[in-house]
Amino acid sequence: MCAPAGHKPTRCINLILLENDVQTEVHTRQSGLVVKGDAGDTLASIGKAQLAGWLGQYGYVILRGFPCDVQGFSDLVRAHSSRISLDPARQFHDKDGKVLAQKVDAGVDAIGLHCENGNSPFWPDLCWFFCTQAPAIGSQTTVCDGAAVFNDLAPQMRAALRAQDIVYTRRVGEALWKNYVRHAYTGGPEASDTPTCYARLLALANHGANTKVELHADDSVTYSFRTPAILERSPFSPGRPAFANSIFGPSFNYEQPTIAFADGTPLSDEMRASLDAVCTRHTVNVGWQDNDIVVIDNARVMHGRRRIEDTRRTIYNALSYR
Repeated sequence: MCAPAGHKPTRCINLILLENDVQTEVHTRQSGLVVKGDAGDTLASIGKAQLAGWLGQYGYVILRGFPCDVQGFSDLVRAHSSRISLDPARQFHDKDGKVLAQKVDAGVDAIGLHCENGNSPFWPDLCWFFCTQAPAIGSQTTVCDGAAVFNDLAPQMRAALRAQDIVYTRRVGEALWKNYVRHAYTGGPEASDTPTCYARLLALANHGANTKVELHADDSVTYSFRTPAILERSPFSPGRPAFANSIFGPSFNYEQPTIAFADGTPLSDEMRASLDAVCTRHTVNVGWQDNDIVVIDNARVMHGRRRIEDTRRTIYNALSYR
């Protein structure tokens, strides 16, 4: 369950802890916590402060053995979140407004490490996954604790990454950005006309701060989002530096972004290769079981995916803010 990419399996620590009568087991030496439901346990028994504390200490949490369905998953997300975000390219499980889950459908290829929506101004605090059909073989989600990566970086690399921000620039089609605005904007009645939607997008993106948005004649937009490569803004472990970003991330359903330092200098192949080697040392698998839920501190822990070998694998996703 804990094999790093391209390396010998990392021995998991099978230490059983009891926290408020909940059985827990650390996932690896450095990060992750498995919380095991027992007979009679429900997800409602996990308090908001308790989950936040686990995330602050471990970075991600695997909830295993709790009875759950998609509606229950949505209820859990809502109970632990101040507001909900989404990926506008994914479909909701249903359209009645009660279910927050979006089905993960990103082909079958492996997916590189990234923070969910970490290459855009709509970067949520929490990334949630719910597995209703575990794969029989492979097809694991991967996680990588950016705090551990930061600690493993050479001093020269840390300095280079902290010297200036990185900028993601991407063009997004009209349907996608308007879909996001329709779900995210709560300051007035729903609108579909471009001028109103564009004004709302600028407000949502905090235009002029770390994001620039340009509207094109075909009603697509191009945004440039500026962010540090090393984050210290996790709401669960504030001030703890982490290499948490999306420079290796996917672009399924989207145009590939250009990624450069704030002065316009591209990230060199040598730098990418060096960072990839360090991240690989700290990347571990989540070996899915039916009804597993994984909660990720999205400003500290990156995630990805092995190639899908069992296409029956069914996972739902939700995004939210603390």
